[in-house]
Amino acid sequence: MNEQHARRIQKLMKINMKAETPPEPIARLVTDSISLDNRITGKSDKEVIDILISKEEQDSRSIGVMYHILTSIDNPEIFQKMIKFINGAGVEYWHYVLCNINMIFFECWPVIHLQCKEQLIRLIREAVRQNVKQIENVLMNAYRVASVSADLMGKQKIFMMLTRIIRENEGWFKAQRQCAALVSIIITSTTAVIASSPAPMTAQDTFRESLTDLVHWVIKNKKTDCITLGRDFILVLFRLGKTPQGEDIWKDLATNPASYGVAGIEDFMIKPNLIQHLRISIELDRKLQFMVTSGGKNTLIYFSWLTNKFFRGPDGPSLRAECVRFMLYMNLDPAKYPPSVFETRIQIIHLLLTTVSAVHEQQFLKLCLFLDWFGCDERNLINYNYVEVPFAVIRYALFLTPGPPHPNSIVQSSHCSHYANSLLEYLCKSVDTLIPVLSDYFRKNLNNAMKCCRDRLQHGFSQVLENSKIDRKTTEQLRAVFPDFIRNGGVALPVARLKKKPVEEIKQAVPSTSASQSGSSEKIEKPTEKPSEKPAPIDSQRASSSRQSTSDVEKLQKKEKAEKEEKDLNTSLKLLRGEVGAKMVALKTQWHSLDDDADKCEAVEAVLQLMLNTEENFDDAQQELAAQCLQGIMGCVVEDEKSLLPDNEKDLSEAFTHPIYSVLKFLCNPPNDDDCSTDMMATMLAAMREKDSSLTYVLLYFIKGTSGSRSRDTIDCYKDIAKMSGRRVDEMLASDLQLCAINDIRLFANLVPFVFSHFEEEVMTTPDLLSTLCSNLDAIQLRSFVSEIIREEIKLFRKESFTKIVMGSVEWATTPQWVFWHLIHADGVPIEWFLSTIPKLDFKNHHEAIANILLMMKRMDREPWAGLIRALFARVPHKGDTFTVDALKVLIEDSDQCQKVSELVAQLIKKLIGNNDLVGVGVRATKKGNPTKLTLQQVLEHLQHFSTSCVEKKQRSTESFMSRNPLQEAFASIRVNEKASMLVRMYSNLFGAMEIIAQETKEHSSSRTLRGNSSSRQGSTGDKQQSQQQSKRKTGDTDDEQNNKKRKVHKEVIELSDSDSD
Repeated sequence: MNEQHARRIQKLMKINMKAETPPEPIARLVTDSISLDNRITGKSDKEVIDILISKEEQDSRSIGVMYHILTSIDNPEIFQKMIKFINGAGVEYWHYVLCNINMIFFECWPVIHLQCKEQLIRLIREAVRQNVKQIENVLMNAYRVASVSADLMGKQKIFMMLTRIIRENEGWFKAQRQCAALVSIIITSTTAVIASSPAPMTAQDTFRESLTDLVHWVIKNKKTDCITLGRDFILVLFRLGKTPQGEDIWKDLATNPASYGVAGIEDFMIKPNLIQHLRISIELDRKLQFMVTSGGKNTLIYFSWLTNKFFRGPDGPSLRAECVRFMLYMNLDPAKYPPSVFETRIQIIHLLLTTVSAVHEQQFLKLCLFLDWFGCDERNLINYNYVEVPFAVIRYALFLTPGPPHPNSIVQSSHCSHYANSLLEYLCKSVDTLIPVLSDYFRKNLNNAMKCCRDRLQHGFSQVLENSKIDRKTTEQLRAVFPDFIRNGGVALPVARLKKKPVEEIKQAVPSTSASQSGSSEKIEKPTEKPSEKPAPIDSQRASSSRQSTSDVEKLQKKEKAEKEEKDLNTSLKLLRGEVGAKMVALKTQWHSLDDDADKCEAVEAVLQLMLNTEENFDDAQQELAAQCLQGIMGCVVEDEKSLLPDNEKDLSEAFTHPIYSVLKFLCNPPNDDDCSTDMMATMLAAMREKDSSLTYVLLYFIKGTSGSRSRDTIDCYKDIAKMSGRRVDEMLASDLQLCAINDIRLFANLVPFVFSHFEEEVMTTPDLLSTLCSNLDAIQLRSFVSEIIREEIKLFRKESFTKIVMGSVEWATTPQWVFWHLIHADGVPIEWFLSTIPKLDFKNHHEAIANILLMMKRMDREPWAGLIRALFARVPHKGDTFTVDALKVLIEDSDQCQKVSELVAQLIKKLIGNNDLVGVGVRATKKGNPTKLTLQQVLEHLQHFSTSCVEKKQRSTESFMSRNPLQEAFASIRVNEKASMLVRMYSNLFGAMEIIAQETKEHSSSRTLRGNSSSRQGSTGDKQQSQQQSKRKTGDTDDEQNNKKRKVHKEVIELSDSDSD
């Protein structure tokens, strides 16, 4: 590349020509500009225009013209000259220019200089002034690309120029008839910039005010075009906040909705945004498309890069909101993309939501996520296309397991089940607070969205709403908003809201400003305040009528459900072929005429026998149909508020009489006793389970009650069903036990010991089962379960999987965690199993685990060892983290252990010095399996925290520990090491404390030695006197009293001489 090319490229973009290659569009701009210059140099204006309009290489010459326009910031004459050439070439030539502008927007905008961008906007301004055909499309793309920029000042400058174009050409803008897309893009992109711009510091800073005035003016003059935005128009009004312009629009919408082409806010909420694909820049669009379709395992890496490039600036949160709305409407064809692509989209949305720090920005992002739920009106069926993704985000967060805690990790523990709870809590609270007078309308739409999720996701739906990770408080809120989707669980259902306001009344009462909201709420509340004379009769009358209404609703719902099931059953029966189909129809016809369960069981067994022995083409599809038909005929064995266990739990002779148990008997003991029969029955049970998920915990109950010593053999039937259902055994067990705990707590207590003794492999390798257990055990069941563990009937934990289970448990609520730690103590888990867990515990979130490990260390029945000390110091130091300090204090309380701990700490220090691991805190290790590398600086950081926190206490165990010779020698070796001199200065307080304690110990020991010498001399004198007394006792007849008096006198003399010597 010659010098001329290099200079021209550097006029367009910042680039190191020795190390980088310019993008192809930039290189083409330069090449075509040089070619154009060679053709027009020395030519007259007329000749230049003739060259431009000639058919040969017309496209390349227009690109050359674009280069001169982009680089003419310092030479306005060239800019005017190029405009003259374009105008001289005619209207058709403007078409080439507009195409080239779009090309630069799409391919070059992120890399070209700000001055080049300004020149491009000036060219658009000239085109608008001349009313060039289709310039509105180019102006729309200008707003799109300008909304994303790493340079905040440059972004503001571009938006001010675009605002000036609209304001200078108001007549042109009003005259545009079909410009709904342009209006929508101006409104959304400009309000996003307003929301992210800092507040003005001076009176001369009018940027935000100018943009707000523009949005207000555009909306007022293009009211009917705002309907293109649909419910996103309401999002725009929320973004404008309580500005005078925003309040004016709310008021206008409430008082004169017809001017907007709607009857009220509901008409905006019912419509989706038709131009979601245009709301972000082309560059960001491509990046997100690539991450979704090709991210895979590298999604977190790509997202880190995306965050650094686009979301670090002040406009980061507003860009995130735009990306969330864009991702929700992203069109992905299931026939073209694998399921992993859809999972990646969910992961990226979750990252966009959780990696923003400001609370108010998180709330707005949640509104962006659930906005389509608030507008899920059944009158517009297209709304149902946008409700599954938000629910999938909740499910993803609920089942997300964070990695080891690290300050640089993207996924933190707070992004998992805690965040899923916060999403559900936001959804419930926003019903009554988003727009209060529309609360009933929003409640209805949210239930429509939830029903759609239930119908489409089936079992995945119950996995979320019935999960033990959902807090009790959140469950109560969900039950109040979604009474038809949350089981009672012993709590009465809330009174159904049957008397809802007509939509017309709501529309008249729509608030536009905070003042109008309060005024309208007063109008609504006044009638309820009027009848205050006799409140008791009215309340009782309302309560009785509401109970009656609730019972009527329940009866109606049961009737509708029965009719739907009957319709589905008849449809399935028609699809069954051959002899099996005929037999199934006959069974349905005679079912209600059969006298008792024994006759029904016999009829079901006859049908099953026919299925197993038929020679017809009875493939998997027919098997699943037959299973669903059989289930529809037999009905469900589980009844509300009734336990499957008989009153006498030891006598199960009459427990398995329902016809469903005949199916389970054929599964566990097929009459033909071959693999084909077993596979067929497993396929049928898996199909039945899709409609009734309680069937598999009923199977566990049947196996426990009937198989006896053969139960371990028949357990394989349960595992086969899990395999057929496409689920892991531990996952299905956790789901079944959770559902059993909700439906039948007595049966849950009966099944738990059986499950945990027969599924040891699954119990010991996953935290899901333990989570279900700990979330549902009461005190009596816990005592019984602990008894089983002590008697060695159940073994819960295995060393190789213990760390995974503990780290999974820290995400649970407090009560399940305390139950979990009771089980750990009952199982006798040694402290050695926690060594890999100790460095990973987060002091901000994992309080229960930290407290219990400290208690275990306090009760530890062995000496400390090197591995424990290293694990304690391996924790990344933090000012608020006292775990290592507390653990050291526990270990040195015993004087014998104190010496051992000092030796171990000294050995660790000397080893780190020998390995030259000196500087750094929380340094990532190169060795596989160790997330961080332990350094001397990290040990000293902990010891300094320890010394400042624990000295000058009553027992003075800290001073005793720090005065021990091994530790003093280790610190002396640090002082003499030249490479560690920086650490000596950095931790001068710690080293000073060590010197002071050493000096005090030395002085104390010398004083003690002096006292010891004096007492030894006095002791020899006393011995002589004692020997004289003994000889007197042997030779004389001295009486006992006299001897006692003499001993007292000598004792006083010795004490006196001792004090004199001191």
